[in-house]
Amino acid sequence: MNLAQIWKLPVIFAVEDNGFGEATAKSFVVAGEIVKRARALGMAAAEVDGVDFFAVYGAAREAVERARDGGGPTPLHIDTPRYYGHFSADPDNYRSAEEKAAMRRDRDCLTRFRRQVDEIKLLDRAELDTADREVAALIGEAVAAARAGPPPALETLTTDVCVRDL
Repeated sequence: MNLAQIWKLPVIFAVEDNGFGEATAKSFVVAGEIVKRARALGMAAAEVDGVDFFAVYGAAREAVERARDGGGPTPLHIDTPRYYGHFSADPDNYRSAEEKAAMRRDRDCLTRFRRQVDEIKLLDRAELDTADREVAALIGEAVAAARAGPPPALETLTTDVCVRDL
């Protein structure tokens, strides 16, 4: 961020913060705040609720305009929930079942988006329902294709992966 600010690079740093580094709470290992660090370097920065589509869109739009106008970099600290563990085998036992249920109930971006566009009459429920069905069908097709496909060849397992001899 320092070099980007010195050179006034048209960069947007989107930090999607789910509060954890794998299973370690951010509050245990991170000192300070990203937005305050950026502002100390003289950058405009924004703290954004990642569950609110319109808030993310607005902050991103401002950052893009700033970059295009020569205003330099903008970090966006996007607070977003992580509904499941860090990876498929993560038992996710570092959060209570109640905490996870509340997060899914109260911090679901699609539920909030539906409510917001309904309140401002941007889209009607039938349009949203149609989009949901179309997306579910596309996901189903992609999963079926992946399951039906052959496993990767052993010689490709390290393709595009940095492997060093230690």
